[in-house]
Amino acid sequence: MTKRKQELQAHQRVLTEDVLSLTEARAELEPLIGRRIQKCTLTRWCHRGVGGVRLDHARIGSSIITSRQALTRFIDARSAIA
Repeated sequence: MTKRKQELQAHQRVLTEDVLSLTEARAELEPLIGRRIQKCTLTRWCHRGVGGVRLDHARIGSSIITSRQALTRFIDARSAIA
């Protein structure tokens, strides 16, 4: 499967899940890690990723959205690497 096709599937999956703006995603993560994550950090996780793992997201206009399930997948994937 090509990289572009994987990205499209990730975008479609996010749109069918519990959608969150990056600001809402920050609020979801704060109680879990005990500090506030910067919005630019979430943006970086979407675009560049960490250790080869990217946060699934979709862009609607100038906004980036993700989902609760995408956050869970990202955390699980990062935990499996560590």
